[in-house]
Amino acid sequence: MKKQQSGFTLIELIIVIVILGILAVTAAPKFIDIQSDAKGSTVKAIEGAVNSVSSIVYAKSLIASQTTSTGTVQVNGITTAVVYGYLANSVDLTSLLDIGTEMLPVFESGAGTAADGQPGANTSVIKFYSFDDTNFDYTPNAGDLGCLVLYTQATNASTPATITSFTGGC
Repeated sequence: MKKQQSGFTLIELIIVIVILGILAVTAAPKFIDIQSDAKGSTVKAIEGAVNSVSSIVYAKSLIASQTTSTGTVQVNGITTAVVYGYLANSVDLTSLLDIGTEMLPVFESGAGTAADGQPGANTSVIKFYSFDDTNFDYTPNAGDLGCLVLYTQATNASTPATITSFTGGC
């Protein structure tokens, strides 16, 4: 008595390969964009950390009566400059927040008029992931470009500091 062999036909194998190909083409874009989403989330987390530090520094400034146009407060044993009680734009936010080098952060403090590749007056920026700022205008209304956190110090006693993150270029 002869046993009959069973298995998949060539047509069945081709159909399975085609179905797997269609699934791969459909799912691949979702997995490719995960790295960009992770970088954007990291930038948003840094924005939250800067907000927290700014609030703590402002509270310390109120306690120390350092809410004039210039002043200093102690943050983690370091004398930190404040403007109207908020962090001055000259304070290196990467060292203040102890941001690791894994995200390739670069801190820049602006002076004068905002121009491509340079933060403007009263602003500072933390750029991430080797962000190319050649064509980025460092103004809060520039749009969702870049991969950075923009800090604008207080300009008077009634206008607080602002923190804005841009994740479009992550």
